[in-house]
Amino acid sequence: MSAQIVVITGCSKGIGQGIALNLAKDPQRRFKVYATMRNIATNQEDTKTKAGSYYNDTLFIRELDVTKQDTIDKTIKGIIEGEGTIDVLVNNAGIENPAWWQTAPMKTFYDVMEVNYFGCVRMTKAVAPIMKTQRRGKIIQISSVLGFKAIPISAEYIPSKFALEGFSESIAPPLRKFNVWVSVIEPGVVATPMSEEFGNDVNAIWHAIIDSWTDCPEEEATITRKMMTENPDIVLGTELQSIDDIAKVVQDVISSAKPDFRYQTSETVKTIARHRFIDPSGNEIMNSWLKQ
Repeated sequence: MSAQIVVITGCSKGIGQGIALNLAKDPQRRFKVYATMRNIATNQEDTKTKAGSYYNDTLFIRELDVTKQDTIDKTIKGIIEGEGTIDVLVNNAGIENPAWWQTAPMKTFYDVMEVNYFGCVRMTKAVAPIMKTQRRGKIIQISSVLGFKAIPISAEYIPSKFALEGFSESIAPPLRKFNVWVSVIEPGVVATPMSEEFGNDVNAIWHAIIDSWTDCPEEEATITRKMMTENPDIVLGTELQSIDDIAKVVQDVISSAKPDFRYQTSETVKTIARHRFIDPSGNEIMNSWLKQ
């Protein structure tokens, strides 16, 4: 069987890079990976180094900026001309831009939505017609636990993931009629170089984010710290997952003939999902925060 052609966005580091390397190094050589990133000139070396002998064998690097339609069109066209197909799209590219929402400029909100939501929409629109024509394909959206549960920080980031989930849930049913499967991956807190700076201590990460809000009144900062640290069960827990954990979930989705729509990547996130939807009014969630 021919290797599946996989296109992944945001592969210069982090989760995107981890997914690309995991698939490219598959012992059965089931995948041919096009790892894309915004600026090859400055961002490709780490991925190339980690790929080793798999570079230009089962892993290929291409330049693609999800905020620029011309780069999307050029790269997708090149892959189709070379391979004749795209079997899997993994929409991973994303940014955070943490800030206190009340004084953050509107540009902060626009910039996050531009990458995390509209970038995903652009990529999906570019690839879905190809998959519909060939009557097969998988579109995998890297969302977050914050795509279905908000917390009292990251108000600039969370709406982008809520939007991504809504978009994905809307397009998934009709696409299944064409044997194109949309799946949303919902990780919790993932260990990254940033988390290592804080000893992989989740509470220390929350404090660092809040401390960066230099224009936030101390009373509100204190309230937010208390909410975020005194009851981890209603935040995101204290567990950090590895990038490899997320990459393995993605590989399982690709390998599934009929994948689920949503995948929580840990038991902690599954528990949060169960609690999130238990009360249709939403009052239980509000009250749990206000008890802090």
